[in-house]
Amino acid sequence: MNKLSLFLTLICAALIAPGVLATEKTYRCEVLSDAYIKSNGELDIVKDSPRIGQEFAVVKKTGEVVGDVMDSLGKPKVIASGSSGNAYKVIWTQKSAGKNGAFVDYLSIEGFAKDGKKPFGFFSGALLMTGVCDQ
Repeated sequence: MNKLSLFLTLICAALIAPGVLATEKTYRCEVLSDAYIKSNGELDIVKDSPRIGQEFAVVKKTGEVVGDVMDSLGKPKVIASGSSGNAYKVIWTQKSAGKNGAFVDYLSIEGFAKDGKKPFGFFSGALLMTGVCDQ
């Protein structure tokens, strides 16, 4: 990510997000690994991924994501609010240009983890990102 893009993202987040984020519980997350599922079904870890170390926030009530990692996702649907034994789950769906096709993205945050850091997994097609969140 170039410095201008990061600067503009931070400015937008500072102007827009505080009002939204201040009134609702949020998860603040950091990407720790980035991988793809290869055509043979094996997982390919991207060692020098620009996503590693990036942060994003998730508004728990709405599933809205703020941050460059997943910022372009719209119309989130919270399918599980999380509990003492069930992860917080959000999906995004959109139709593809082709006939009968669709894109589905999925985020799961294990909010019930007891050590303070809550692991997350994000799937988008063959992309898999993992990391930890704070609440």
